[in-house]
Amino acid sequence: MYPVEGEESMKHLKHFLFMITAGLLSLALAGPAIAEGPWKFSQQLPARDAGIVLERPMAVTIDEQTRRYYVVDAGRSQLVSFNQDGTLHAAFNAGGRLDRPIAMARSRNGTLWVVNRGTNELLHINVARQEVNGYSINYPDGTPAFPAGVAVDEKDRLFILDGKRGAVLLMDDNLKISRQFAGENNFQGFNDFVLKPDGLWALEASARKVYHFSMDGTLVKVIQLSGLEFPVALELDAGGQIYVLDRRTGVITAFGRDGAKRFDFLGKGKRHGQVWNGTDLLFDWSGRLCVADEGSGQIEILTR
Repeated sequence: MYPVEGEESMKHLKHFLFMITAGLLSLALAGPAIAEGPWKFSQQLPARDAGIVLERPMAVTIDEQTRRYYVVDAGRSQLVSFNQDGTLHAAFNAGGRLDRPIAMARSRNGTLWVVNRGTNELLHINVARQEVNGYSINYPDGTPAFPAGVAVDEKDRLFILDGKRGAVLLMDDNLKISRQFAGENNFQGFNDFVLKPDGLWALEASARKVYHFSMDGTLVKVIQLSGLEFPVALELDAGGQIYVLDRRTGVITAFGRDGAKRFDFLGKGKRHGQVWNGTDLLFDWSGRLCVADEGSGQIEILTR
């Protein structure tokens, strides 16, 4: 660039300084890039005009056929379902049987399995028949398990996370343990797991590891992760990319199956695009990412 002399030079200089200042101000207002990342806010549950408040949403699941979201609210001991647009569909407490529920899975026939933390039970709820049955889960030696998570696979088989030993338990039709999924030497216990077509994936938070098992219990791979402080939730997208939610930082980090970090997004806070005390991750029928946040009392739904 060639210099411009006289008054014209001064005009160019002022314009140049103004553009630099405006650019720096824009960067300052935008905050760190981690706040936006590759995902952006789409909607929240409940919608602002839904007419219901969540106190401690711990987990979210979906019904792909009806395109509804189901949220487990431990604070108000209720299960709440929302329509696709975030409006309220129904809320119930299973006739008063729910006591600090923390996780839920939906069977193919529409019945629900709910982890009832207050009574250390696994509840089976048939909403259509208004039937609720509670079960205690025990190991073959009689030692009680401490249900902390639940999931149902495409064959309608029931899996339970034992919060005491940290193993994932496959149950038979009589609610007896038929298989256990656990980690390697010095295993400290899983704190989350997901079921995918290629097997069971589980997060060992203390070791910052993700385990991949085939459904027959064979350990396929152990993936070491880095850059995490207090990982609490695990999810995998359709391409097999691993997503981990860090409760302490509010950051979601995406990893490849080799453990390499791809990108991260969100951050600590109570505004859109932030997480205060995150608890659960789930991809819905459209590939949108649902983030349960008991700290802000809502589910953030993100899209690309």
